[in-house]
Amino acid sequence: MKILIASDSYKYQTSGASNVVIAMADELRRRGQDVKILAMSNRRESFKDGDDYYIKSLPGLVYPDARFSPVIKDPLLKELKEWRPDIIHMHTEMSAARMARSIAAYDHTPYIMTSHTDYGRFVFGHYCNLRPVRMLCKEVGRIAYRNATVVTVPSSKALSFPQLNTLSDRVVVIPNGISLEKYGKRSLDSERQALFKQWGLKDNGHTIVMVTRISREKNIDEIVSCFPAILDELPDAQLLIVGDGPEREKLENIVAESGISRQVTFTGRIPPEKVYMYYDMGDVFVSASTFEVHSLTYLEAMSHGLPLICRDDPCLKGVLSDGVNGYAYRTRSEFVDDVIRVLTHDQLRERMGTASLDKSQEFSVECCVDRMLELYKKVVDSKNSLQIDYDVLKTELQQV
Repeated sequence: MKILIASDSYKYQTSGASNVVIAMADELRRRGQDVKILAMSNRRESFKDGDDYYIKSLPGLVYPDARFSPVIKDPLLKELKEWRPDIIHMHTEMSAARMARSIAAYDHTPYIMTSHTDYGRFVFGHYCNLRPVRMLCKEVGRIAYRNATVVTVPSSKALSFPQLNTLSDRVVVIPNGISLEKYGKRSLDSERQALFKQWGLKDNGHTIVMVTRISREKNIDEIVSCFPAILDELPDAQLLIVGDGPEREKLENIVAESGISRQVTFTGRIPPEKVYMYYDMGDVFVSASTFEVHSLTYLEAMSHGLPLICRDDPCLKGVLSDGVNGYAYRTRSEFVDDVIRVLTHDQLRERMGTASLDKSQEFSVECCVDRMLELYKKVVDSKNSLQIDYDVLKTELQQV
């Protein structure tokens, strides 16, 4: 099958969506599918790297590594049109999607779209539930997804997003998948000890780890503000924050003002191929974010046998079983109590870690691609049909 995957976020950008696209493309190609990628270049010129097509772009306004492109015509886009894909899968809604639609129109190619983000909350923050904001998001979604045969979402939480309100039964839930071979890889003990030494930390069984983009919507300040209360009970506790982003300086100042700089470590951006080593440094994984739709970092942490302690949110459905592979906390005091409980009870931590490891097997990229390939086949087979029986489609995908 000739599959074109379009995404504004790919190898030159850091995001959950880019990781999903990379994992899917690698697995589809491994299975012998003919896959090409349409993505944004990291500079003001277009180029091709094998079957990855990068269109010249400019820096975005929201995040430094976000890109957009005003390009309408480009030799590489013409080449993709003449390639005539069987199906197009769009993972973002901006520049790459606009270009992919023009390719779809060239040969009446069916396309599906995946919605990864609650854009109302991302753009408007706490004002996202105001009626005018919801109406605006609903209209934007109606325009963005109007001609997609199917829209997929990675979790049932996304079904409540206002941009999907007009889609009715065309929305299908297909959970994200990760490469367990890549992200579930374990460090050698010598590598692990070298990292502890590099960052001036102790391998004392009390290391709390976060792997995250350091941005406002991740609510990291909640974890930082709770950490002194954990230190009151566990003076040797360590908080390891892996990642970078626009809120880093602000958080570092908060940590300094709280007098806990020696116990909190900011690693900055870590090369993707080395992130797995930082999960292995942790004894528990934490997150205060309620912005996630289906966070890959939760899945990655589980693949390393880490208990999860995350703020309660619908995105945890099917991922975190409260009291089994971690805790879903609702208040800051619950968070502090949960962290202390897990770090001070070895048998509990081991039991939850084993449950996490077992659960991670359900979110392999192989499982995700099995469902996507079945969806692609159904959409391609129905290209000349007047409609798809979406109820039957959803049932069949659940059985894959």
